[in-house]
Amino acid sequence: MSDNKNYDLDEIMEELSDRVHDMFEEVVQDKLFDQVEDAVTCAVQDCFAEALSESLSHFEFVLQDGTKVIPKQYMRLLSPDKTKVLLCFGGIRVDGTSLVIQTRTSCWETIAVYQTKEDAVQSLLKVKNAMDNNLSEFEL
Repeated sequence: MSDNKNYDLDEIMEELSDRVHDMFEEVVQDKLFDQVEDAVTCAVQDCFAEALSESLSHFEFVLQDGTKVIPKQYMRLLSPDKTKVLLCFGGIRVDGTSLVIQTRTSCWETIAVYQTKEDAVQSLLKVKNAMDNNLSEFEL
């Protein structure tokens, strides 16, 4: 019994080329979409923070967990290991040994994790002091 399959090299190459092209297109589109989304988010955050700074400059809010939110203040925070820069919208809190900052109205992110809760609280106090002094950037 012999296997008489004929393979057309041109068809195989075309099929492989199409598959590679499709895979490449998906990856590039996903990365491009993510980059555009990040850029738009940053631009909106900057504009939103600036608008709040002007319109709500005399207000401050205290959330149920005791977190103080001061919409007029925002700054860029650089993590201690210098791998992360986040725009702090105004809220800061300690969650265990983590220093957590408000990056948008309803979004909180960890900027640093410390060995003890006391270290995290000390860092929080430094950030609060920087906010009180209206710094636009602060390195932990």
